[in-house]
Amino acid sequence: MSRSRASFWPIVTVIVGVLIVLIALPQEWKTWAPGIIRTPTLHLGLDLVGGTQLDFRISEEEINRQMAQLEKDIATLEEKNAPAADINKLQAQQYSIQEQKRSLVEAIRTVIERRINALGVSEAVITPSYIGDEKHLLVECPGVVDTQECIKIVGKTIQLEFKEEFTEPTEEFKEEVVAKADLVERRITESGSTLQKEGENVGTALGLVYQDSHAFYKDTLPQGLEDLWNRKPGQMYRREGSIRVASQTQDGGVEEEDVPGIFLGEVVQPLTETGRTVMEAPRAFSILAETETGATYAVKEDILLDNTLDARLLGALRGMRGGDLKAVDTGSGTAHILFLRGVTQGKEEVDVSHILVAYKGAQEAAGTVTRTKEEALARAQELKAKIATGTAFEDVAKADSDGASTRTEGGKLGKIARGSWPAAFEDVAFGITAGEVSEPVETVYGYHLIRTNGPAQSTPDAATYDDLSITGAGSLTRAELIIGKLKRGEVHSREEALTLRLLFFSLIPSGWKDTTLDGKHFRSANVSVDPVTNIPVVQILFDDEGGKLFQELTKRNVNKRIAIFVGGELVSAPTVQQEIAGGSAVITGSKNFDEARTLAQDLNTGAIPAPIHLVGQYTVEATLGAAALRTSLQAAFIGIIILMVYMIIMYRFLGLMADVALAMYATMLFAILKLPLLLFSSSYIVLTLAGMAGIILSIGMAVDANVLVFERVKEELRKGKLVRTAVEASFRHAWPAIRDSNVSTLITCGILFIIGTSIVRGFAVTLAMGVMLSMLTAVVVTRWLLRHLARTPLGERPELFCGPKLKREDAVGADVAA
Repeated sequence: MSRSRASFWPIVTVIVGVLIVLIALPQEWKTWAPGIIRTPTLHLGLDLVGGTQLDFRISEEEINRQMAQLEKDIATLEEKNAPAADINKLQAQQYSIQEQKRSLVEAIRTVIERRINALGVSEAVITPSYIGDEKHLLVECPGVVDTQECIKIVGKTIQLEFKEEFTEPTEEFKEEVVAKADLVERRITESGSTLQKEGENVGTALGLVYQDSHAFYKDTLPQGLEDLWNRKPGQMYRREGSIRVASQTQDGGVEEEDVPGIFLGEVVQPLTETGRTVMEAPRAFSILAETETGATYAVKEDILLDNTLDARLLGALRGMRGGDLKAVDTGSGTAHILFLRGVTQGKEEVDVSHILVAYKGAQEAAGTVTRTKEEALARAQELKAKIATGTAFEDVAKADSDGASTRTEGGKLGKIARGSWPAAFEDVAFGITAGEVSEPVETVYGYHLIRTNGPAQSTPDAATYDDLSITGAGSLTRAELIIGKLKRGEVHSREEALTLRLLFFSLIPSGWKDTTLDGKHFRSANVSVDPVTNIPVVQILFDDEGGKLFQELTKRNVNKRIAIFVGGELVSAPTVQQEIAGGSAVITGSKNFDEARTLAQDLNTGAIPAPIHLVGQYTVEATLGAAALRTSLQAAFIGIIILMVYMIIMYRFLGLMADVALAMYATMLFAILKLPLLLFSSSYIVLTLAGMAGIILSIGMAVDANVLVFERVKEELRKGKLVRTAVEASFRHAWPAIRDSNVSTLITCGILFIIGTSIVRGFAVTLAMGVMLSMLTAVVVTRWLLRHLARTPLGERPELFCGPKLKREDAVGADVAA
């Protein structure tokens, strides 16, 4: 027990140390490593890698003007004793603009960050800066040296736009798609390009799909490509066909539709037999019936769910929904795996005959009918009396019924189910006894005399399901194991597959069309709770003009989507359920309050009347950045080497131990700079020249604690103490000075980070990180090394530790005296 506990921490330390070293290694040295070790890399700032820095001023003139106008309008309404609802409406707008102004800088910073990420820059630094009453954002884009492109993307006005869906496949649109496919085909056949190159170039465009080396089975081959099944590699083919695309329905379900288009494809690899994972239960059952001992497969269609079915199967099927899998033990060593395809609901039916007497004005009466409603009722009563005197119902129906479809059959309708006829007709038909003729019953057809030809009967529900029965010992356990294999995708079949490279041009547009509704018509977006569903929703409000435009927009887009863009980014695309009047609407679909708040913030951000203006720009060429990085690394390397040599000269063996700790410090610091902050966040330390200065300074400070301890060790050894005693006493007595000096440095770093600009903050962060790591390595690592070294034979030679040579008995006596 004690031995295992004693070895636990050394093992953990070794594992952590190996991981740190692997992470710190250059990327090109560890191509063999898994992603978690291979991917961490340094994230360099503008001054080390080159790029663009832009200074944007946020203009608050318009937002201040709106605030002043609202205050004036509210005061005017209050003087006129206007209705409270009108005042509350303006106050809500006022509150929304106040909230926008409070979060103005952060909201705009978020939008700019999205734009920079779209440029492929993941290490951008966006720093708020306040110059008097002006608000600025300093944007650093490492790696971007095309200043005009950066300004064009980042500096455009943050605008809220509403767009309607463009899905009509017009002839003009089809001609554009065909022309695009022709151009790509010519590049391949005439200019020597390849399908792979063209697909990679245009495959991310809207309406295009590129698949590189995708394996298709016979039943998954896109429509129109069937003739490629036996083709050989080395040639490009053009075909018209379609692909199946899953889309979400209004009720949240998923349906598939065929999208027509043009294929450019080539065979990458001819037919090859391969294993295919089978996820469809019916197909898997047929395979398992051949491979599993004692397994039998059958499809059960329209099986009545009544007492004729085994009670255990009946109970299981009644508790299942379409697509469910379930194992059922029916006894006698047999278990059934059931896959429910669907259930047909049972019906209540009755066999009915009728005589119809129509009248003019009845909703479903023929246009040739001329009798009045009163005449029709009198005629129906006359026919009933005729039947009552002994005339056969069928004879009266053939002679006098206006029901053309049933007249020749003597009025016979056959079996009708509840819900298939008007309620008044069904209530009588299911309410009278067999053979009884009813009083006249009025429906949309006219007046009916109804006779039932037998008692009403109910049919039970009927289920269609797949049944894989398992017989033998442990059948239920085997059935449950088979279900587990199905769910994990462990059922396979051997089939031929064809590997194709495809570029697909869709002939169905999927873009958006501009509208006249934009951010200037928008007033506010707020999060509230739907009182019926208790789900968070986003309420949006427009001004009077915007309300009219929004009503027109929703009127022509019922059951279509309206896209909402902020700064060119799609943030929501709700489906219009109905025409919306009144200038307000509700956006549903948010899964939680955070998602709803984010959407509301995006909408309010896009509507903020606070444009940004470029007031300064600065470009660092990549070569200058590379030179700065190289000289910084050289300075750090030279500083470490000089420091190591100095420590060995001054403190001999103690200095060597300090150098080991310093090497560990450098490795750990390098690894931490590559890792995300707090390990699991998406933020990284972006290394700048100021940050490099902080690192170089922290290298010098990394041995401060060692110097304090080692000087104390020298004093203790001069007193004649043993090395191990001198080490323990030195660390104990030097700790207060080490603690105070490092804490004061950390406090200074904290102050610099709070009040400083981005450059100063980078310096403060790296210096503070270096100080904390130096305390760990100097106090913990060096102490651990010296403790273990003092217990070896080297610990009996104080001269190696800057102490005098002493006889052992003198040292022991001095140690006892101390």
